[in-house]
Amino acid sequence: MGDVGVSSADPNRGKRNGSRIEEAEVLDRLRLVGEAFRPAAPIDRRSLFSGRSEQISELFSIAAQPGQHAVIFGERGVGKTSLAAVTAEMFKSANILVARATCDISDDYGSVWRKAFDELRLHTTTQKVGFTGGTQETSRSLAGLLGDDVTPNSVRNALEQISTQRDVVIFIDEFDRLQDAAGRVLFADTIKTLSDRVVRATVALIGVADSVSELVREHRSVERALAQIHMPRMTRQELAEIATRGIELAQMAIRPDAVRRIATLSQGLPHYTQLLTQLAAQAALAARRTVVSGRDVDVAVGRALERAQQSVVEAYQEATADTRKSIYPQVLLACALAPEDDFGLFTPTDVREPLSRILGKPHKTASFARHLDELSQESRGEVLQKYGTGRTSRYRFLNPLLQPYVAMRGVSEGLVRVQDLG
Repeated sequence: MGDVGVSSADPNRGKRNGSRIEEAEVLDRLRLVGEAFRPAAPIDRRSLFSGRSEQISELFSIAAQPGQHAVIFGERGVGKTSLAAVTAEMFKSANILVARATCDISDDYGSVWRKAFDELRLHTTTQKVGFTGGTQETSRSLAGLLGDDVTPNSVRNALEQISTQRDVVIFIDEFDRLQDAAGRVLFADTIKTLSDRVVRATVALIGVADSVSELVREHRSVERALAQIHMPRMTRQELAEIATRGIELAQMAIRPDAVRRIATLSQGLPHYTQLLTQLAAQAALAARRTVVSGRDVDVAVGRALERAQQSVVEAYQEATADTRKSIYPQVLLACALAPEDDFGLFTPTDVREPLSRILGKPHKTASFARHLDELSQESRGEVLQKYGTGRTSRYRFLNPLLQPYVAMRGVSEGLVRVQDLG
């Protein structure tokens, strides 16, 4: 990446390197920024999507193997839905029939499959009869193939009929929100029968790790038919690509130090990369500049804290509130800075070093073990999930979006520096 990431052949190079632009150009760039960054919605276009090439390749490989299915799992906020949306568009380009269904707490097995089949349509082109000639496009819904009583056998039978004409891929998103225990077992049965009959239809379940373990536990025989695709948090290089690609689409430029700060503050979650880059670009344009700098990122951090989801703000306040002077805010900040494994888990020992740095003196694990336990209890909003007991206990943020928020507060309040985020 160059100093500001623009080509020397760019006719707007002078403007991009810092000279002020006119109001009409500001408005045009603001529109482009709005199109390039979507922190509140999943990405559904390949041109706006970055990274995850390994997971995309694996999904294509699975779809090419009849009888093989997929489960995509990872923490909330790592981009699983965006991966499904973008890969679905790529499958459609490869002449594969695709459907996406999202589970909610009101769903059962049958309602989820009806959502999916409502999206399955066959498009055909026929020659017009008469003097005018030409062709006409027709679309036929395949929902009727499912029948009135939705069972694993009826789903298998319908997909067998459809897949004689086109290969099929069906994404079932938010699988962990399916509260119907019997429905989860039926999904396992469906995958088992589709695999046994080698139907040319691929089912991809999307959810958090706990739902994957439960699915496999409920139906051990389905494990061989399910390829498990883990979605870890994104690398800083992938997050940097999100920032730079979006800025380029907005016909702007961004300095390397600003990219590094955004990627570090995002802590592996693309939502915050989208949000911070969008707000930093808006800050630059407010000053009639098309080059995003480090000071624009500082402005973006303040605005991101102001615009944080109310649930995140309330969770932070409930976790750290105390009528007495306490170290709950500092312990939570240390948790946000603690090194983690690929599943977002950290140990009390991992918290010790960042907490000692924040408080300015060494702290033993015993001095804050009680705080960690209370942060995982209802009295403090259960902002942490606890796994195991004693020396083997591990923790992670229940809502991953809270973690970067806590870190940004720490930076904004001068408790830590961006480079302290690891």
